[in-house]
Amino acid sequence: MGSLPVMNSSRATPSVSSDSSSDKTLCKEPSGSDSVSSPIATRPIPRKGHTKSRRGCFNCKRRRIKCNEKYPECNHCNKAGLNCEYPANIIQAAQRLNQPPAPKDAVTLRNTPGNFTMSDMRLFHHFLVTAYPHLPVGADKIWITVIPSFAHNYEFLIHSILALSASHLDAVSSANVAEEALLHRILAMKSLNDALSHPAKTRSESDARMAAALALAFQSSHLQDGLYEFLTMVRGCNLIAGKDQLMDADSAFHAFSPEGHLATMQNRLANSAYCAISPDHLDRAAESLGMIETLVLADWERAFYSTMVQTVQYAYNDPVAAYSTFVMTYNIPSTWTHEEFQSFIDPNNCVAQILLAHWIAIQAILTPILMFERLGFQGVNAPSAFMTWIINIYRSLPASYRPHVEWCRSISTYPFHRFHGALKKRQLEFYDPAFNSSLQEFTNGNL
Repeated sequence: MGSLPVMNSSRATPSVSSDSSSDKTLCKEPSGSDSVSSPIATRPIPRKGHTKSRRGCFNCKRRRIKCNEKYPECNHCNKAGLNCEYPANIIQAAQRLNQPPAPKDAVTLRNTPGNFTMSDMRLFHHFLVTAYPHLPVGADKIWITVIPSFAHNYEFLIHSILALSASHLDAVSSANVAEEALLHRILAMKSLNDALSHPAKTRSESDARMAAALALAFQSSHLQDGLYEFLTMVRGCNLIAGKDQLMDADSAFHAFSPEGHLATMQNRLANSAYCAISPDHLDRAAESLGMIETLVLADWERAFYSTMVQTVQYAYNDPVAAYSTFVMTYNIPSTWTHEEFQSFIDPNNCVAQILLAHWIAIQAILTPILMFERLGFQGVNAPSAFMTWIINIYRSLPASYRPHVEWCRSISTYPFHRFHGALKKRQLEFYDPAFNSSLQEFTNGNL
């Protein structure tokens, strides 16, 4: 999958508000004291020796009881039904252990009722090590430390993570977990829809909603018929960002802000000579886009179309402008009304289908630029279904409209090394080993 949107909080929906205050757990003080006074008339009861807990959770410290320091949820908080919270340095230390949960701990993953299986634990581990999203750029720690630290508190988030992990694992191996991927996806979407029916109460809940929508969008990119769900989840990401003000500095996804994601990509592209695109691909793209001018486009469709035309024009000699403009195609659908968006993803809207086929094909030829999103990415790129989506569109269109997507169909048949344009084999010897690895995977056809 190529570029997801740079979020814009200015498109907030006024009917939904957010509360960025932190979670507060009200708990009663213990009725007794840790110290034991011995009446004169009785023999003192010897006090059992113990090592003082210096890394305990806030609740145990408040209640003045010994914490067993079990992360993410100690025994006392689990039994009392409290929200277990640790100091930030303790959370970081626990996550550096990089160990999957022991079998006996699997049932206490969440505060909410319900159990997860050992298969789910394997999927969770696969997500942390391999399957997490590569966006925002250069912010892997969001997915492998921050999000997992509170994922167990939100049913929609944990199921979204497991859904993406299962689809990713199914794409890169013979694990045959497609059914699990679908099951977790259904549970995640139902739970997320329920959550979105009311404003987020905390910053972590806002971040959890965003993380879930992103994970489901990435999962959609692996599904053969996932185009419309992908577009819906991307639009959802933008709307959530607007409602919950995720551009604030205290959000886990602040890296998606213009001064984060976009600035990082601009710096990478401006300082590299390895992002040239084949002029032949661009010429054919411009020619095919020109044919769309003969069709009748609604105003909102024309805005999307014009942005693609501009992207291709910039791509000849200005990769920074081409990337920045192409990112707008991910943002534009979030500015449409519900009716306009539904028309855009309607398979019977032939003009919109033609626009979408070009959008996917342009994303393919922009590979030399979009690959810089993966610079330093430590996960594994899995094959996507993007090219299959073009074929699906071509087959569903009436014969009279198929000439308009003939170029797109031809792009879908190319092996991905054709999209590297001016890149030569010697240029695989890049200064960054992680980028080298990603580039080689693209060359082998693993988009």
